[in-house]
Amino acid sequence: MKVDTFAELYLWNRNVDRLIRVLQRMETFSIRPKQDMKAYEIRLEEIRAVLNADFTEATATRERADQSRLTRQRTAWEEEGGRKHRRSAAVNSPCSSL
Repeated sequence: MKVDTFAELYLWNRNVDRLIRVLQRMETFSIRPKQDMKAYEIRLEEIRAVLNADFTEATATRERADQSRLTRQRTAWEEEGGRKHRRSAAVNSPCSSL
């Protein structure tokens, strides 16, 4: 389902934000140099950006496929409805009894 997919992406981004905040708090412990901690933060942001870009590209592709399929269905339905309307109009027209 689309909602589930977007919910998971939201959770992914929220959790990456949390990880970044953890890294920022860990800087105060001076376990690693600040420069290293910043490098880890940038790596996380890079991974997030790549995954988000891949996700949005895949989602856009699926949405375009859905759009095409639904347009074909709508067009076929409208054409069928038009034929039925023309047939019923012809049957019910005053000239049809002549």
